[in-house]
Amino acid sequence: MHARGLAVGALLGLAAACGARSTLFGPEAERRDPFCGDGLVDPGEACDDHNDVAVDACVPGCALARCGDGIVRAFVEACDDGNQVSGDGCTASCALPSCGNGIVEPGEVCDDGNGIDTDDCPSRCLPATCGDGFVQAGVEACDAGAANADSPAFLLLQGALARPVLPVTRPMPLVSFYDYGSASAHTGFEERGASKLFLYRDITPNGLLGLVTIHGVDKNVNGEIQPEARVEMSFFGLPTGTFVAVSDDTKAEFSLLDATTARGDFQFDGNTDGGALSGLLSPGAWVIDVVPSFLQGIDRWEWVDGSGETIVLDRTTTARIVARDVPSACRLDCTIPACGDKILDAGEVCDDGNVVDLDGCAADCRSTD
Repeated sequence: MHARGLAVGALLGLAAACGARSTLFGPEAERRDPFCGDGLVDPGEACDDHNDVAVDACVPGCALARCGDGIVRAFVEACDDGNQVSGDGCTASCALPSCGNGIVEPGEVCDDGNGIDTDDCPSRCLPATCGDGFVQAGVEACDAGAANADSPAFLLLQGALARPVLPVTRPMPLVSFYDYGSASAHTGFEERGASKLFLYRDITPNGLLGLVTIHGVDKNVNGEIQPEARVEMSFFGLPTGTFVAVSDDTKAEFSLLDATTARGDFQFDGNTDGGALSGLLSPGAWVIDVVPSFLQGIDRWEWVDGSGETIVLDRTTTARIVARDVPSACRLDCTIPACGDKILDAGEVCDDGNVVDLDGCAADCRSTD
C-alpha cells in the first residue's frame, strides 16, 4: 500500500510540473470557454437554448425573440419587418394587416376596428356608400349593391339617350286638350318647323293615357306661318286596347293598321297637323317604337315632357317608349319606391306626394280620382 501511494503522488507531481490541467477532480472539472449555444446562460446572454435556430424564443446571439427584431417567430408572429410600425404591411404587433384591426393599412380608407357592415366603415374598410350592398343604419332604406336600379313608370330610349319621362297631365280628356276645332292643334306646344311627341294623362277620374304627335303651327308669335310640310310616322307595339282618339284632318290620315300598329301620313301647309292615340294600358308593361320620316318642312323633333323639359330627338332614328309595371326593390339612391314619394315609379298611374284619395290621384297611386 505504501508503494502504491508513492506512485500516485509521483504522477500528480509530474502533471503539475508540466502545467497540465486536471479534468478529473474538484472545481477544475467545471472550467470551460463559454459560447452562445452551449446551453448555459453566460454573462452578456439573455438566453441560451443550446441551438442556433432563429425562429424560436431565443434567437442567434442569445437574445430573447421580440416583435421588431426582423425574425418571424414560428407560431407566434405572422410577420416581422424589423420595426414596430403599423401601416407598412406588418403591424406593430407583428400581425398581418387585416380589415377590422383598427389600423388603417395600405389599401384601406378606413378601419374602425370591427366587422360591422351597417356603420360608416363596413367590413371592406372602405367608406359606406350607396351601392356597396350594405344598408347603412339611419342613412339608407335599402342597398342591393349592383342590383340597385331606378324603375320609372316610363322610359324614353333613342340611341345613347335613356331618360325617365312623365306624361303631360291635364284635368280633361285628350280630345278636349288637343282642341282641333279649327283644323289645327291647340295644345300650346306647337312650333313652326317642329314635330312634337309626348304622353298625355287625363287626370279626371279614371282618365286614360294617350300618346300625341303634332307638327308645325298655324302662325307663331312673329306672324310666321308653317311652310308646306309632310311627315310620315309609324307606331309599332301598341298595347291591346289602344285606339285612335284624334286624326287631324281626316280619319285616313292617321289610323290603326292592326291591333298593334298605327300609321300617319300628315301633309299640311300654313297650319298644324297630327294625331293622338289613347287607351294605352296603365299601369302596364309595353314597348312602343315610333319610326319617323320627315319628308319636308320639319327640321326638329322634340319630346315634350310632363316635367316641363324639352328633350331633343334625332330626326333620323326610331324613338322607343317603354312602360313598366314592376318597381325595383331599391333605387339607385338607396330609397325604396313607394306611393306618396312624388316619384312616378313602375306600377303607378300617378304620384302626387301623398296617400290621400279624392285629390286627383288615388291613395294607392294606381288610378286618378
